[in-house]
Amino acid sequence: MSSRPRFRTRPVSLLLLAASAGIALWLILPWGHLQGASGAAAGGPLVVDGRVQVRTDGNVVTRLVVPITLRGQQGVSLDGTVLRAETDMSPTAAAAVPAKFSLSWLDGNGDRVIDAGEHVVLTVDLPAVSTVHPGNPLALVFKSTGGSRLTIADVLP
Repeated sequence: MSSRPRFRTRPVSLLLLAASAGIALWLILPWGHLQGASGAAAGGPLVVDGRVQVRTDGNVVTRLVVPITLRGQQGVSLDGTVLRAETDMSPTAAAAVPAKFSLSWLDGNGDRVIDAGEHVVLTVDLPAVSTVHPGNPLALVFKSTGGSRLTIADVLP
């Protein structure tokens, strides 16, 4: 008789494989992807606060004037970020275009941080040739050099 304990290697192998897959997923996917684009509640901490003005050239949106405000208490700075406009053209097609932006405060303390209770006008200039059309959903996505993302959803009505 053998004194060696007998156990099955298949369950141990499956457990190690599942643990490896979990660690790989944790390392590969950015946390922002799992938590939503901004890592905050749906819609993010910046929200549209009034009527959006849209300038078009033909059937392409070229300029947006978006009144925004902060939802929450922690201030947000958009200095050092780049902006892109993300649009859904159909249920199976989406596009993102680079954009330039400027901010002007309607009220507040005058620093470059959007604080709770402040009202800011975001002016966005889009390329004359793009896939952003007035009837399509649009989100504005700010990305910092560190990789964090901040999204203003549902910009176009």
